[in-house]
Amino acid sequence: MRTFLRLLPALCLVAPAALAQSNFKPGYILQPSGDTLRGEVDYRSEQRNRKLCRFRPASTTTVTEYQPEQLQGYGFSGGRNYQSRQLPGATAEKAFLQVLALGNASLYLTVQADDREAYYAGRQNTGPLQLLVQRDTTIMAYNQSVGRETKTMQRLYPFRSKLAALMSDCPKVQASIVNMELREQKLLQLFSDYNTCAGGSVQYSVPETRTKVGVSVLGGSYQSTLTQRYDETETELKAARSSIFGVGLVVQPGFFHHKLSAVVQALYVKQEYEKTYQGLVSGGLLGGQMAQRHTVVNITSIRLPLLVRYTFLQGGVRPYLQAGLVGTLQTQTDARVETEVPRFGTDTREIEMRTTGFGGLLGAGISIPTGNVGSLQLEARAEWFDGSSQATKILSGARGLGLLAGYTFGK
Repeated sequence: MRTFLRLLPALCLVAPAALAQSNFKPGYILQPSGDTLRGEVDYRSEQRNRKLCRFRPASTTTVTEYQPEQLQGYGFSGGRNYQSRQLPGATAEKAFLQVLALGNASLYLTVQADDREAYYAGRQNTGPLQLLVQRDTTIMAYNQSVGRETKTMQRLYPFRSKLAALMSDCPKVQASIVNMELREQKLLQLFSDYNTCAGGSVQYSVPETRTKVGVSVLGGSYQSTLTQRYDETETELKAARSSIFGVGLVVQPGFFHHKLSAVVQALYVKQEYEKTYQGLVSGGLLGGQMAQRHTVVNITSIRLPLLVRYTFLQGGVRPYLQAGLVGTLQTQTDARVETEVPRFGTDTREIEMRTTGFGGLLGAGISIPTGNVGSLQLEARAEWFDGSSQATKILSGARGLGLLAGYTFGK
């Protein structure tokens, strides 16, 4: 694990260079006069998108930077749209908010500096906005099972009363608000129903999120260790650094949160362990004598990780964490212990190996989009497995550390 943590700074060194890169896409800006100017807009992280718009009329022209006070809004062709709106609060702060729904009641989204999402709602396109809040709090409540007050987690829904007041002229939607959770798809459906009820039409509603699938190719280096227990002697075996490569799928179902995705991979790796050491012989006529041992373990396997990935940011660079389960199919194995006792020769014993295994994986990485083709990944991952030999006390405690680069085709 310490080696794994030492690799993380290497990933962080890549981030500043990636952040400095531009990510221009076809889009537009909406000027204060109401005129639309089309060209290319720089798409970065959501935190940067809310504060700054970088626009150029064409790829060969100069980039102009706009703050929320200087535009009515901007957007990307076939993608996200942003409006400049004043945020509620004591300070008169403006921000570019992502438009989710427009109509008699409008809904907006932004990502704050701490990577938390914030939803805002208001009348039409110019009226004051209200922050929609849902939070968990701890209260003291009587617990009948123990006969006294205990700390209990309670969820509060202040946003429900705000939506009920905002949509008071449409009784049809009030029943939906009573038990509503602060979730994007639920909010979109509510605002669509209300705007149809109140105005007869919906000016705009963000398209429903569709399932996205990307195909990945990966390769890198892999280092692993095993714990061997033999004749009451325990020793650690360290494999030579080897190559690891394979393919995978990155799936983002439409019903997932946009920062979550499922990752399925198939990776080929060959591990070669070899160590010579001194150990005591137990049992038999030679019990208690020192002997020289030579252990050889060769494992060729297919790794099948099934992971959940959480991406912190969206834009020029996208750090992510992932965790999950790993199944192994050992396609070829060779394991033996050679014991050499002075004057008695050498005894070779084969170790019966498993054909399948099971473990866990934890990883961190950085994804860098490369236009509309796909994205480049660099990651470090650590793995732990239940055992490698049929007799689990002989070869156990398998641990692996990988550093991989990959490319995922697909938006």
